[in-house]
Amino acid sequence: MKITKKHWLGIIVVLVISLLAQFLAIYLPQLGAESIAMIVGIVLGNTLFTADRYGAGVKWSEKYPIEMGIALLGATLTLKTLAGLGLNGIAYIIVNMAAVIGIVYVLGRYVFKVDLHSTMLMGAGNAVCGSSAIAAVAPVIGAKDDDRRTAVATVSLTGMILLLTLPGLSHLIFGHNDFLTGALVGGTVQSVGQVVGTAALINGNVVTYATLFKLLRVIMLVFVVLLFGYISHRQTASEERAEVKKAKVTILPWYIIVFAILIVVNSVITLPNLIHQTSHTLSSFFGVVNLAAIGLNLKWTTIKKSGVKFLSYGFLVGLVQVILAIILIHIFLG
Repeated sequence: MKITKKHWLGIIVVLVISLLAQFLAIYLPQLGAESIAMIVGIVLGNTLFTADRYGAGVKWSEKYPIEMGIALLGATLTLKTLAGLGLNGIAYIIVNMAAVIGIVYVLGRYVFKVDLHSTMLMGAGNAVCGSSAIAAVAPVIGAKDDDRRTAVATVSLTGMILLLTLPGLSHLIFGHNDFLTGALVGGTVQSVGQVVGTAALINGNVVTYATLFKLLRVIMLVFVVLLFGYISHRQTASEERAEVKKAKVTILPWYIIVFAILIVVNSVITLPNLIHQTSHTLSSFFGVVNLAAIGLNLKWTTIKKSGVKFLSYGFLVGLVQVILAIILIHIFLG
């Protein structure tokens, strides 16, 4: 999370785009600051700001501000809000994740003929939380760096497609039902940042619900890591197992811990309204920053690098995820 000299240039570019987006949103309220930030980011990221010197700061801006935003979101929620998801909401996420992992495995191994490590990385990235889950699983299963990078690129691009399409699709299917829309976004979109970004393109209530459903998926990361580690150990030669077992995994990210603590504190003592408003404002701004960075990071070269086979694999998985989530939402929550 430390900011060094190489980060500043990219961070400044992201902040300028974010502030510009908020200003333009005053005159284009139908688009909103989030959409404008992402569109401007994509255009400028593939034209004016293609140089490597911007990369470190842009990547920092995509990862860390949204984590702070999610942590601060805890100050605006209470345990009563979390209870609103109910046992059916928890069951929806668990069944959804298990089904996604199974589908990713079947498609990867039997349709696209992808190796086991890549299949598990794709399963973790799609079922849990994008690149963060891939980073957690990779050392446990002994995946190669090339496998990890390809999976990250494919999952990120799939998440971008969902970010662009789910706002309109969810409106067609669930209308103005923010809870069910949040369940769809939080149950399908890959990374935490993309979940918040997608939900922000709809409205603030959807951001809250989508984040809660997404955090349930993130909490399940530990079980996914253990499962894939077990499978990999059975497939790995004995001389490789010692190295795999030495891999360390961070079970819960810091922002989830802070998020949970703030919810408990707010539930027990009810934080002042000023803290609620400040946390909400900062969380929203960090969401705009996140989308500006996502846009800047989406390079045409990244799309080419994934290759036709892997992109087809990733996009088909994304499509199946959405269809599956819609079915499960009607079963568990509808």
